[in-house]
Amino acid sequence: MKKIVMLSLLIACMIVSGCSQTSSSVGSANEGSEYPKEPIQLIVPTPAGGSNDTVARALANAVTKYLPNKANVVVVNKPGGGNTMGIAEVSQAEPDGYTLGFAPSFTLTIQPHYGNTPYTYDSFQTIIRVLDLPGFIYVKADAPWQTFEEWLAYVKQHPDEVTIGAGSGSQHIIDRINEEAGVKLKKVSFDGSAPTMTALLGGHVQAAIGSNVDAKGPIESGEIRPLISYSGRKTGDVPLLKEKGINIEVNQLMGLVAPKGLPEEQLTILHDAFKQALEDPEVTEQLEKLGLDTYYGNPEQFQEDLNKNFELDGEMLRKTGQIQ
Repeated sequence: MKKIVMLSLLIACMIVSGCSQTSSSVGSANEGSEYPKEPIQLIVPTPAGGSNDTVARALANAVTKYLPNKANVVVVNKPGGGNTMGIAEVSQAEPDGYTLGFAPSFTLTIQPHYGNTPYTYDSFQTIIRVLDLPGFIYVKADAPWQTFEEWLAYVKQHPDEVTIGAGSGSQHIIDRINEEAGVKLKKVSFDGSAPTMTALLGGHVQAAIGSNVDAKGPIESGEIRPLISYSGRKTGDVPLLKEKGINIEVNQLMGLVAPKGLPEEQLTILHDAFKQALEDPEVTEQLEKLGLDTYYGNPEQFQEDLNKNFELDGEMLRKTGQIQ
């Protein structure tokens, strides 16, 4: 009987020991393959200081506490090529979760129509939609036009004379205004929203396209004022183009994308972490100070938006004669 008991105890110990070794082995394997193990690069295709950069940095600063291993997210500005160079780099990066892009939707849904990008609207793995950025036409505070109607009347009377600045991703809005309102604004191109506002402040252009983030400082200092919004929803008491009988509604979405082929596990980790960052009180407070409301969308919803915008933007470009 003693021998049977001792044998039973020995077998039990061996089983427990074996289970312990297996658990320890599995734990070590998971720990070794845990993502992310190193800093994540978040490429912003616009210059520093603009609306895209401001929002990207707010999210990057907050998301660290929600990522495994408290991994850092480093914002890298790579403007150029009509805001396509940075996004092109994302499209060609390894889909390992360490190179992401903070994409203004126009970069994905307008620029590919010209045939000069190595990507198109569905060349990426969408991660999360974060904002719908309201946009406006601004003039200097001492401009002679007090209302949009006065400005529009002047523009009609002076074709090809009134200059209006726009960053690479907003120039199509001027083309649409020219088409829908029957005017001839003189478009002046800039590589980003920050230099566009600088040009307006310096008197190098008579009006400018931009978001409320781009214009926040000059508005608060009383240097510029909005005449009209080309967005789909009201911001304060600024009228909308569509309220004035001009059939334009531009929804400038912002979101995060990764190279196509991103593993499902990394996608889930990134989506969940950035969603928590978007809901972080510090981020929402910062965005509210800029006059922005979050506009969350999951990967599927963000991609559906891009699909729709790509078709609408293509129609607009063909209508204005910019593409065949």
